[in-house]
Amino acid sequence: MKNQAKIIIVEDDKDISTLIAYNLRKEGFLVEQVFDGCGAVERLKKEYFDIAIVDIMLPGINGFDICREIKSENNPSGTFVIVVSAKHTLQDKLYAHIMGADCYFAKPFSVNILLDAVREIRALRDKEFTVKQK
Repeated sequence: MKNQAKIIIVEDDKDISTLIAYNLRKEGFLVEQVFDGCGAVERLKKEYFDIAIVDIMLPGINGFDICREIKSENNPSGTFVIVVSAKHTLQDKLYAHIMGADCYFAKPFSVNILLDAVREIRALRDKEFTVKQK
């Protein structure tokens, strides 16, 4: 991995957050955990993250609004958003994508599949920002 990707996990279930964080750190990612929507918005305003892993049902500000904030024209950070949520209807998934989610995983989800998505996003990011000289 060229540079360590910075990932923020916004998940109010501390067990799920800890499980995701443990596995991402094991892969070499820099991880920050936030347990409510208001705290996430504050952190995202102050610091850049390559990837945000966001639950939908959160105290304070919900995950849909966090996605919209990350992807808004006023915040062109380029942060990729992965949603992990117990909300799994087609309408929930569609609305998350409209709000800016790049990936959507319904709970329960496979941590290995989530890690594969993070690796793929990181590889795309590395490729996107690689400058080749002739």
